[in-house]
Amino acid sequence: MADLSQFLLKILCLIVSIVLHEIGHGLMAYVFGDRTAQQAGRLSANPFSHIDPLGSLVLPFLLFVTNAPFLIGWAKPVPVNFTNLRPQTLGVFLVAFAGPLTNIILALFAGILWKIGIFNDETMNTAVQINVILAAFNLLPILPLDGGRIVTCFLSQSHPIFHFFERFGLLIIIGALTLFNSFFHKIIFIIANIILNFLNKLI
Repeated sequence: MADLSQFLLKILCLIVSIVLHEIGHGLMAYVFGDRTAQQAGRLSANPFSHIDPLGSLVLPFLLFVTNAPFLIGWAKPVPVNFTNLRPQTLGVFLVAFAGPLTNIILALFAGILWKIGIFNDETMNTAVQINVILAAFNLLPILPLDGGRIVTCFLSQSHPIFHFFERFGLLIIIGALTLFNSFFHKIIFIIANIILNFLNKLI
């Protein structure tokens, strides 16, 4: 029963975190002039507008039952037309960074709620861990992850690299995490520890 409650807590935290992650992208795009997410109804807090069955439910369940070192997932990506952003380079950078930043803010908020006695240790640890890992994973400099968009923000949106990663990016990420999982886990944990050290100074 304890395992089930722990799993449900993790799934709840994960769904909230990935939904707000995507809304963060959409809101930042709106600020910089792109209304695509708003017109598609993706600025809604309704989780059913964002949940991807594979990335939001199946993958987290498989990771949990196989005792993976962390729980990650994804929601349906918020549609953004990067050519609409003005100024474009800054807009692309901040729209990409808005997702991981949202997760960092959520982790900080969970720590504050724990400090004032609203969250217990388990809830705080779960919320912080999931959000920090999500931020770290998404900051990997590989398209279509946010980190890949950040490091290519200065390129024209018609650059061939975007067409390549649109076709093969997700396969590359899955392959890297499968074939070189220990290496990529170490990188994710290094980034996560940097974020945690930053948060510890704030709380």
